[in-house]
Amino acid sequence: MADTIDARALETAEEGVLAAARALVEGRALSLSQHGNISARIPGASAFVLTGGGTLDRLERHDLALLDLDGQGLRGSLTPTAREIIQMHAAIYRAREDVGAIIHTHSPHITAFAIAGRPIPPVYEAMIRFDVTEPVPVAAYGPRGSERSVRNILDVLGPKTKAVLLANHGVLVFDRDIESAVRLVFVLEEAAQFTLKADLLGGAREIPQDLIGEALHRRDTFAQAAQPEEAGP
Repeated sequence: MADTIDARALETAEEGVLAAARALVEGRALSLSQHGNISARIPGASAFVLTGGGTLDRLERHDLALLDLDGQGLRGSLTPTAREIIQMHAAIYRAREDVGAIIHTHSPHITAFAIAGRPIPPVYEAMIRFDVTEPVPVAAYGPRGSERSVRNILDVLGPKTKAVLLANHGVLVFDRDIESAVRLVFVLEEAAQFTLKADLLGGAREIPQDLIGEALHRRDTFAQAAQPEEAGP
């Protein structure tokens, strides 16, 4: 199968994972341990690139592994701790064809919600603009990478879910591409931090449901207006 993967597509996916790791480290979106794992789907192939272990602040290209959607290794090696979480990524790619990248972190404020077993409510407008219009769900605890943990993730994974809190552990964030997934990690970490601070002031106030659609419409209208006009005949 590895022979059918376009070399340029593979290189682009690897570069995206490395750039994502740098962005998360430089943006201080990780826990003090700098732990996390990142994967990216290879366009046109039933395969994905996954960080093979170690910390994200020291990630190099040789640390990346190539796997198929069943989680079987095609190239590269993974540490024992990285092998534990293969199915966590593979299961989401199998369940959601629209997902192009997955990021797992222990971002401090997000993880506080995960440890409390408390969904992150969509009270921060940036979440809405990233199409997170429902609370980020919490997957019940299961030992790291176990079949139970994967089942629990799939139990709360809806067709439009873009993040799942892992009870007592951290978060999984996924989007159509690696750049969008990175931005969403930052948005959710901000949202978690702001919500916790709002709790000290009496609690966050929800965005009225009838205005969520209007906010999305304005986002889309201005995004469309920013597109270059098609060349005439």
